Amino acid sequence: MHNLHPNDIKLYKTVVDAMWHVAKSYDLPLKSVAPMENPEYKYNPLGFCTAKGDIRIALRGKNEGVWDVESRREQDVWDTATHELAHLRHFNHGVQFQEFEVELKEAMSNRKVNYQQKVIDRLVKLQKQREGEAALGNTAAAEAFAGAINRMLIENELNPSDIDYARGADHDPVIELSVDFSIYQIDSKKKRIAWQETLASVVANAHFCSFFVQLNSNNITFVGTKSHATVAEYTYGTLVPAVDKMSFAAALAYWKETGSGRYENNPARGFRAAWTTAFIQRIAERFREAREAAVHAVALDINSQSQALMRLNGALAKTKRYIDDKFGMKRNYANRLNGGKDTHSEGRKRGRAAADRMNIGRRGLDGTNRSVRGHLED
Repeated sequence: MHNLHPNDIKLYKTVVDAMWHVAKSYDLPLKSVAPMENPEYKYNPLGFCTAKGDIRIALRGKNEGVWDVESRREQDVWDTATHELAHLRHFNHGVQFQEFEVELKEAMSNRKVNYQQKVIDRLVKLQKQREGEAALGNTAAAEAFAGAINRMLIENELNPSDIDYARGADHDPVIELSVDFSIYQIDSKKKRIAWQETLASVVANAHFCSFFVQLNSNNITFVGTKSHATVAEYTYGTLVPAVDKMSFAAALAYWKETGSGRYENNPARGFRAAWTTAFIQRIAERFREAREAAVHAVALDINSQSQALMRLNGALAKTKRYIDDKFGMKRNYANRLNGGKDTHSEGRKRGRAAADRMNIGRRGLDGTNRSVRGHLED
């Protein structure tokens, strides 16, 4: 790649991998992608596309044949690649082109993480082959594989520990786990329930998962690595009936405190909605606090903050890749729901206080404890 600066090879490979994937997903007639020849900014555009489907992009400029010290901003390179891809469907800059470009930007963004995972998968395979050759006594072949592994690690700015993590993650597959309402005594409804979806989002985020909502129902499915999804499912299943009962009891107690007039004229009106909203918001805050504590604890255990983050966020990356591979561009998203009024100040105050009293524990947050029995007690 004589038209690339050595420091730009990794970014170029990542962008090109994303371009081919997105082009295939959108049935775009992409024929080739290559670095732009002699990208002197004052003479050339930053990218161009031909009617035949050939795309050229510049990652770094030249000045009289000498590479610039600084490369282009990474996001600018991604935007250029997206812009040229959009021309494969609309060879102009009209409204349809602009709308399509916005859609492709999201698709390209979704592929950023996947390239590195693809490289790591390849490294895992090479490492297993090296170990196999070494076990058979084929020293030369084992050394050849070791050399290939080292070159890939250097080119992609990875560490041997990245391979170790990936191999360990093979034993923790991504699963789809629907919440069994019968176990947790949750009422199944033929409609969506806003506060339950908000709670599902909070729980999923705290446990490195995603979640799906079955349309026209309140059924929730968590998607994540087995060790995290099982804890998320248990946490959500336990919290839903707890919130339902606790909010009702709190509203009843407040109603008795303030009088027993007609509901529409009673100071307790709106209390329960406010209590529920505040409770969930505070639980979200406490999950974030627990997550930060888990990162710190793991970092102390392995004496490396970067290792801790890789270990914790790797599960989320695997989940995202699973969803992208299974559903691709054909995912349907439920519309955003609005909850009821939640402005009752006393309801919000007591909801937050109740959340502070609940022992949420930290099980499942660091991925090391496989138990699904979290601490959820009022």
